[in-house]
Amino acid sequence: MGYQQLEITTKKYDKEQQQDITTTYFFPLDRYYYANDPGHIWFKPTNSIFEVGFDDFGQNQAGPLLHIRTRPLNKEFPQGTAFGTVESDKWIGPLRLPVSAVLVEVNQAVLENPRLVNDDCYGAWVIRIKPVKFDEEINSPDIITQGDLQPLKKYIFSDLEKYNEPQIDWKISERK
Repeated sequence: MGYQQLEITTKKYDKEQQQDITTTYFFPLDRYYYANDPGHIWFKPTNSIFEVGFDDFGQNQAGPLLHIRTRPLNKEFPQGTAFGTVESDKWIGPLRLPVSAVLVEVNQAVLENPRLVNDDCYGAWVIRIKPVKFDEEINSPDIITQGDLQPLKKYIFSDLEKYNEPQIDWKISERK
């Protein structure tokens, strides 16, 4: 089954390669996004459990992922708490919980091969959580709700500017 996604294309001049580099980022509109720094976490409900992973911009900026570590399962953590860490050639940093939740499952395949996230960031979830204060926290300014295009564009465009990636085009496309 397909879904709509925000598609953003950027172009940046690479001095080393002496050419323009065009990059396209995708943001499916069928999920929520956590926009608190360091952000770039998506989460999607599957009944009462949510899958949580990196968005396309976040995994691209981090580069090839080397290690992902997560906190213990079956414990409750508040919104914004690090549920784990990620390490790449360029970056080591926290992975933050988008909502207060109990960690119920880790994706063992992703822990064993973190580059699965680089290959398919929306298919390679990192953890599954059971939210505990979802109704209260869903209205947080750090949460971009499913299908809410304007806040999602604003958030992504802001980070594109921060990383000096000029946005040259955007559109809504269908993913099959």
